[in-house]
Amino acid sequence: MPDTVTPKTDLVVKHQANLGEDVADVELPAGEELVVLKEWENAYLVKDADGRLFNVWKDQVEEG
Repeated sequence: MPDTVTPKTDLVVKHQANLGEDVADVELPAGEELVVLKEWENAYLVKDADGRLFNVWKDQVEEG
């Protein structure tokens, strides 16, 4: 499992800060470093610099 990944292209992902709150679109620019927390067969759980968590498909990112 890589320590970090970066989006290959600009991505728009969904983020929900807390249960019961609205889901917001978050833009992740190409090349932004994301910390990998968990790996699944086809996706990673990643954290951005602001501490927000996202699932991203492996084919959307490059290993850092």
